[in-house]
Amino acid sequence: MADDDSGDRDGGEVTPSELDELSHAELQMLYRESTETLRFVKNMQWRVVGSTLLTLGGMVVIASMVDADKSLTNTFMGISILLCVGVVFTLIIYQFWQHNEIMKIDAMNSHFSSLFAKVRAKKSRMEGNIHRYLLLFFMIVTVILGVTVAHLALSRIAQI
Repeated sequence: MADDDSGDRDGGEVTPSELDELSHAELQMLYRESTETLRFVKNMQWRVVGSTLLTLGGMVVIASMVDADKSLTNTFMGISILLCVGVVFTLIIYQFWQHNEIMKIDAMNSHFSSLFAKVRAKKSRMEGNIHRYLLLFFMIVTVILGVTVAHLALSRIAQI
């Protein structure tokens, strides 16, 4: 059976967008911008986690290279706790930013064709939210574990 432009593969009728060409082009640009922003924010979340772990590792290396005393070790431990709190806050802010972009995309969804909406609906919103929040949880746990390992290493270096 040959595909034609009048229906989708399930035999349903495709309803085109009712927007004029200029409005449709604007909406496409906004959609593209939102998806690029989502990719950027997700990338930034992982970079924040990675750079935090590198920073924690760097503090441990510095402490071991200079034979850190209790004072320097406690300073590094305090810095790592502040860093952890700041990173968790940043990860949550990035999560809210993603949520806002997804809400914009959802608002645009009804202005595209019915086929576009059908394809976007292949992954449910709930499934997407579960994936996003599981990854956020994993990122936060990773940072907390990184701080815990750094504290253990710093304690051992300074013999606290």
